[in-house]
Amino acid sequence: MSFKQCTGLGAKDVSRGTNSWNGSGSLVSDPIYNQTRSGGEACSFKIAINQLHKPTLYIRINVYGGNVSVCQKFSIGKGDFVVVDGELMSRYGQNEVLTEIRCRELVIQSKEKR
Repeated sequence: MSFKQCTGLGAKDVSRGTNSWNGSGSLVSDPIYNQTRSGGEACSFKIAINQLHKPTLYIRINVYGGNVSVCQKFSIGKGDFVVVDGELMSRYGQNEVLTEIRCRELVIQSKEKR
């Protein structure tokens, strides 16, 4: 089966590429709430993604705007399971490039409800 058949997109659309990431995992610690340089709300947290027969992945999720109030409203914290839809973003340090996820949508399943 070709990529075109799987997605229903034409070759022209596929060649453009998209910056999209989605995944799910459990928070490894409570979120850190802060403000952006422009004064907007922000929070960040890491999730653990368990993989069968592979090491656990740890991914930093950055949340901005209205999704921050969702995190606060539902008091997400360590152990809560979340599903994240977002985009990859990179920050450049002295000797490394950090790749993180900028959250667009967030679904929360608290540890009490599992």
